[in-house]
Amino acid sequence: MTITVEALETVMSDGWRAVEEDHLGGWLLRASGGFTQRGNSVLSMGSPGLPPVAAIEVVEQWYAARALPARFCLLTDVSGVPADPDLYAALTGRGYQPASATQSMVAVSAALPSLTEQSPGVVADTQLTPGWMAAFAAYRSVQPEPAEAILTGSRAQLFLSVPAGPDGPLVAIARMSIYPGWAGIHAMWVAPERRRQGLATTVVAAVAQLGREHHMPEVYLQVERANTTAVAAYTAMGFRPHHGHIYLTAQPSRP
Repeated sequence: MTITVEALETVMSDGWRAVEEDHLGGWLLRASGGFTQRGNSVLSMGSPGLPPVAAIEVVEQWYAARALPARFCLLTDVSGVPADPDLYAALTGRGYQPASATQSMVAVSAALPSLTEQSPGVVADTQLTPGWMAAFAAYRSVQPEPAEAILTGSRAQLFLSVPAGPDGPLVAIARMSIYPGWAGIHAMWVAPERRRQGLATTVVAAVAQLGREHHMPEVYLQVERANTTAVAAYTAMGFRPHHGHIYLTAQPSRP
């Protein structure tokens, strides 16, 4: 796995496209009505073409015009150390608070688990269905319009699900984004009463099989570092850390 951080971030940016996007030099400004941190943060990769403080002020004005807090997505190495310590220092010096340290993990689809005859059936829809959306909303607060725009906004995507039975509710879901050579796994969820039964592994295996069949030899996902159970599970499946990011959000001024 020899892809650079910048190249992988380009792949992943297409996997979770914001409703509105703009550029400041190499930075990617994203806004989605407040739905998800990734969809409402500036990916500070490369140079903004301005001194740090001036660039931060432009970003703050851009988000203020959209009634959103300014939020930065700063890249880190695999251990969580910011790749741009000067920008990190400038932001924390302005009162920005860090949160949600996240790890980007990658794998070769051929090395991931395979589906077996005992695997429960996985449905792959090209369209976002009401049932899939209901399962997505079961574990997080959803703003319907920006959520649908983000979920359907990549070059292509599939909505995977495992139904409880022919007419039963969905007990596991994931979204698979499609990019040349890459499959991305997003919005992985398993119903609480069905966890530790191998459903997450089944969904990952389905993504891997689709990747092998459709010229996507590599797979990525993102997981918060604090979710050690998920990190351990993905590691056991064959994923390895590539790099990470952390969000820094401007705090509201006090009267």
